[in-house]
Order: sequence, then structure tokens, then C-alpha cells
Amino acid sequence: MSAGHAHEELHHLVDRLSPDQAGRLLRLVRTDPELAEAANEDLPEPVRRRRLSIAGIGASGEGDLSERVEDLLAERFNRSV
Repeated sequence: MSAGHAHEELHHLVDRLSPDQAGRLLRLVRTDPELAEAANEDLPEPVRRRRLSIAGIGASGEGDLSERVEDLLAERFNRSV
């Protein structure tokens, strides 16, 4: 296995790791005397993605809510449109 191939294969492996697995691998690398120097260099923080855990929380099962929004709001607040 060439160094270039190993480098590419390692990149693909890291891309498939979960965040927890990546953290474990990083801890292992930091404990290796030969690899620790590269792992401890100042690297930019990875971009964290927010999870939309509330997405779909208002799903009613009715597909035309956006078309009826004025009527629904008026009904909710006891007003006429």
C-alpha cells in the first residue's frame, strides 16, 4: 500500500465515522508519540450542524394548512376574516 493510497483511504474512513468515533480516534492519535505532534497542531474548529429536533412538530396531517392559514388564525382568535 502506497503512502498516497493510505492517506486517501484514511480520509474516507474518517468521513464515515460518527462524531463519537472520531473523538475516540483523535484521542488514540494524540497518545501516539509519532502522531501526537500532527494531532495537536492548531486546526480550525469543525463546523457544527444544528439538528432540527423540532422539525415537523406541528404536523397536523392536513396538507392545505398554508392555504387556510388566515382562516385557522381567525378561528383560533375568534375573529372573522
